[in-house]
Amino acid sequence: MQKLRDPNPWSAPRPLPQPVTAGDVCVRLYGAGDGPALFEAINDRREALLPWMAWATTDPRCIDDSVFYVERCRRAYEKTDCLDFAMGIFEARSGVVVGGTGFHHIDADTRTGEIGYWIRGSHQSKGLCTRAVGALIGSGLRSAADGGWGLRRVVIYNDVENVASRRVCEKLGLRLEMRLRKDRYYEPSYRDSLGFAVLADEWDFELGRAKPGIGWEPA
Repeated sequence: MQKLRDPNPWSAPRPLPQPVTAGDVCVRLYGAGDGPALFEAINDRREALLPWMAWATTDPRCIDDSVFYVERCRRAYEKTDCLDFAMGIFEARSGVVVGGTGFHHIDADTRTGEIGYWIRGSHQSKGLCTRAVGALIGSGLRSAADGGWGLRRVVIYNDVENVASRRVCEKLGLRLEMRLRKDRYYEPSYRDSLGFAVLADEWDFELGRAKPGIGWEPA
């Protein structure tokens, strides 16, 4: 059976949306000069990113790697067919890089974007990730006419054993939609993933979280 397509598929708004802030954190696209600060954030207690961020075992290996990554992201942003927008999480006042996030694997036909995230070792367990992800979800689900990304749906996947990552989704009231059996590998075995989601009409833009009753209701 042929899959029906949305008659109005997603495309990146131009110009791209502005940075968003939530209290002490700011989420924005990477800019020129962010490479060294990004490397510093990753290299700050790099072991704290493991095992969930497997890329941190080998990448980036030096400042130049992060400089190249930022430049590659900046060039990708400008492409009309770009479906992956990596972003940094920054301290709102100092501009220090405290983590990474972004919209990944955007499905233009369904206007769905996936969010991933990490927080540097020295800044974990401070609620920064929840505030940053909540701000990014709000920007993602806001219409392009209102300065947002114009997505219809946002999804987040995390390892079933990554309690801190799961708690971000729970605190934001996202709906737990699926459990994917043994779909990701971490040494020495395969493990399950949890899939959370929220739709634009389920998001409370004023409170920066999902409306009550769609899924998790954290205490």
